[in-house]
Amino acid sequence: MKYRKILIIICSLYVLAAVASSCFTSRMNDKDMHNYFANSRYQPKRHFYQALGRQLHYVDIGDSLQQPLLFVHGSPGSWDNFKAFLKDTFLLAHYHLMTVDRPGFGESQAEGAEDELQNQAEALLPILKRQSQPVILVGHSYGGPIIVEAAIQYPQYIKALVIVAGSVDPSLEPSNWYRYPLKYTPLRWAIPSFFRSSNDELLPLESELKKMSPLWHKIRCPVVVVQGGKDVLVAPDNAKFIKRQLPHVKVTTIWKENMNHFVPWSDPELIVEGIKRATE
Repeated sequence: MKYRKILIIICSLYVLAAVASSCFTSRMNDKDMHNYFANSRYQPKRHFYQALGRQLHYVDIGDSLQQPLLFVHGSPGSWDNFKAFLKDTFLLAHYHLMTVDRPGFGESQAEGAEDELQNQAEALLPILKRQSQPVILVGHSYGGPIIVEAAIQYPQYIKALVIVAGSVDPSLEPSNWYRYPLKYTPLRWAIPSFFRSSNDELLPLESELKKMSPLWHKIRCPVVVVQGGKDVLVAPDNAKFIKRQLPHVKVTTIWKENMNHFVPWSDPELIVEGIKRATE
């Protein structure tokens, strides 16, 4: 029975990997990108840069003189998880939009994931430094704790945070025992590389969140939280944790009771609302 249970879990992970591959980790080539944005006022541009001793990638679009805004995807994911936002007429009229491939994903896939939040935040630093003014960060899921870490480490570069279904409370992290065989046994080589990256960065997340918990007082910018009550991947009470951790800054919560975890696809208008309210 024990081995049967493990087999069922592994098969479920394969299904998850296939879904994630088709929905969240597509690598849009230049032709697809041109076709997708053919009717847009602006055309996106690719940028490759160095951080953590490796080459990383992000895409930007819009007027570089506008307020910079950077989207940070979850795990797994890629820059084009936010491609629909790059065509949003309101956002294009008011923001210089950027979206990054985090280490281990998309065009930043070589060399695998970074399993420390501090390194994940450092991977964003060259993008932040390139901007002429502080940046609004939007982080979905695992991108949530990354942008929190960035605001802790580099407050001078951050104007506001929009945390979308972010997993930030270590006490709410689910059991992840099944991730160990995917890290330390030959099963590791039976799953796609992006799923290995996802497993590698999520495995130590609870301990990474514990390291981050005493440092929230260093955040100095306003924060907006977008959270759904039907999220089964990230506990909805993470929204309450953020509020408790930040009594010294303005925290705005946008709550939708029947919303799931996949907010960028199911309820993108709430993220746009969160962006608007981030600097009110």
